[in-house]
Amino acid sequence: MTSDVQFLRKASLLVVEGEKALDLSDLHFQFATKQADEESPDNCSIRVYNLKEDTVKRIKGEYSKVVLQAGYVDSAFGVIFQGTIKQLRDGKDPVGISTYLDILVADGDMAYNFAVINQTLAAGSTPTQRLGAMIGAMNPQGVTAGKVLVPGTGGILPRGKVLFGLARAALRQETGAQGSTWTIQNGQVNVIPLDGYLPSEAVVLTAATGLIGRVEMTEDGMRCRALINPKLVIGALVKIDNRSINTTESSANAAINGGQVPYNKWAGVQQFASLAEDGLYRIYSAEFVGDTRGGEWYVDLVTLAVDPVTKKVKPYG
Repeated sequence: MTSDVQFLRKASLLVVEGEKALDLSDLHFQFATKQADEESPDNCSIRVYNLKEDTVKRIKGEYSKVVLQAGYVDSAFGVIFQGTIKQLRDGKDPVGISTYLDILVADGDMAYNFAVINQTLAAGSTPTQRLGAMIGAMNPQGVTAGKVLVPGTGGILPRGKVLFGLARAALRQETGAQGSTWTIQNGQVNVIPLDGYLPSEAVVLTAATGLIGRVEMTEDGMRCRALINPKLVIGALVKIDNRSINTTESSANAAINGGQVPYNKWAGVQQFASLAEDGLYRIYSAEFVGDTRGGEWYVDLVTLAVDPVTKKVKPYG
């Protein structure tokens, strides 16, 4: 049974190959993840200290994947990143006392770069069927379907549809037509409307539940830092007391309403993000940073407001 008390850090680091796993959890390690709703692969850098030479050789020769979990002993604990090892680098720190192994991990990059779709769909195909075919083309590279949230009606094609080319290009075209965005999170493709969010209970962020300092209103969204919580994932909801937010307003003549655009396509001069009247916000990026023997144990978030009336994301006022 978990509680809301965030005390006694807990972390797990596994390098995996098939059914075989090597547990590095008891060693000193640091990590930093880059995860955002950007339609491109997330990545994570991990540094593990003072491994045996034989263990380093085993990791280099026998293992290809990493599963990283973090949280607290009696509170939320779970996977914050998993993916494929892309690069390994071993060395010594400048003082020459501690050795380290750097592990660079990517999530779904093989599917992103190499998955090809070559399929014809009959007349009457729905957005769900088309997206299913595109995500299915990524299955051989280890990526599967996650939460695919598209309208249940509309988007039915009266003619057949030929799908040929990189699966990622097809996904961008289809999700763009549906007013959605797609992202790979822990080996799964999630498709979420630009003004929508994952159907889950909002994580309450206060000083008592992990919020660090003040929330800042920016042109990108509401930026905040909290203690690590694996429930803080891309597309999920958080609830923030608006009294914890430092607000700024632009002159109407100096700002351009950016409208609903994918997070990775924001450009130009924009208004500052809107406040949510009931404090509900949708997560667009989450960057975890931690040190099992140091002070860092945070997640940095960028969020956008959810309108309490329409229940849709409202970037700007």
